[in-house]
Amino acid sequence: MSEFYQVRLRRLVRWNQWTLVVVLLLILAGGIVRSSGSGMGCPDWPLCFGQVIPPLVESDLPSNYQEIYAERGYADTRFNALKTWTEYLNRLLGAVTGLMVLVQAVLAFLLLRTRSVSVAASTSPGAAAEGASSGAGVSGSTAFWAALLALVLVLVQGGIGAWVVASHLQGSVVTLHLALAWVLMGVQVGLGVYLSGRPAQAWSIPRSEAWAMVVWLLLLLVQLFLGAGVREAVDAWTPVYATDVFEMRVLGAVYMAHKNLWMLIMLGGAWLAYRLWTQCADGQARFWSFLAMASLTLQVMSGLWMVLGALPALPRTLHVLLGSLALVGALGWAFRVLALHRATRS
Repeated sequence: MSEFYQVRLRRLVRWNQWTLVVVLLLILAGGIVRSSGSGMGCPDWPLCFGQVIPPLVESDLPSNYQEIYAERGYADTRFNALKTWTEYLNRLLGAVTGLMVLVQAVLAFLLLRTRSVSVAASTSPGAAAEGASSGAGVSGSTAFWAALLALVLVLVQGGIGAWVVASHLQGSVVTLHLALAWVLMGVQVGLGVYLSGRPAQAWSIPRSEAWAMVVWLLLLLVQLFLGAGVREAVDAWTPVYATDVFEMRVLGAVYMAHKNLWMLIMLGGAWLAYRLWTQCADGQARFWSFLAMASLTLQVMSGLWMVLGALPALPRTLHVLLGSLALVGALGWAFRVLALHRATRS
């Protein structure tokens, strides 16, 4: 593989990693917005109270600003500096994410234009191993299309963000907003695993374990969407019964399903991780599996904190972040195992 190609590949790998971190930070920021009740801190989009940079004090707004926004369907609008700036900083982080994904697409395009030399062209086993560990076999075309997909997802996400505001934080729209963030995150993880190149070693996962991993991933996705359903139920309950003492049982069947499924997911994940660690020495696959299981364990703890503490803001925010981290680990784990399996055929 040419040195110029290697430089561009390493640059794209690093940028992909940092972009994934920023996407996770954006999900964290969204969790803070939800748990702090700042979702309507800016009642318009893309501006905030009609300004590029919102004011710090209410006196900087027109004296009749409530009447103005009442005509637009926001009769309950009242400026709150903390909530406004919480939502505004969330939007700024979203803009940064968009710029980073755009740069990632540019870097992937530059990689596409650079000639790749296959590991098979190496004349020595040592050179071949070095090529495999540094990204040999990476197709610039595949990387570019994945990066372009991430860019499209960010643009769509921006439109859904506007829809969230226009819908007055309708639960299903908020869930769609979060789900698309998970899809973007998955594309970033898949691209990152792909850019790591063909594994230096191969491992063929047994067919039964492969199907078990597929089922486990599907259950994890179901659990995440059940969690989103619980959040929708909490949001619907709070404005009506805000003066009552909150009890989780009022959330009904969705909460019970979410509460009971975690044990199956933890047991299944622990078994799959045990099988991986006893059969495969690939460090990257082990890392992803550890990230998934550690995040799931901490998420369960944050869930217990929410139940025992009647939904305090901090564990609600952590619960969303840890669930997203668990999905990152699970997807990275699955993508890496797939790469190891494919290496057996080369």
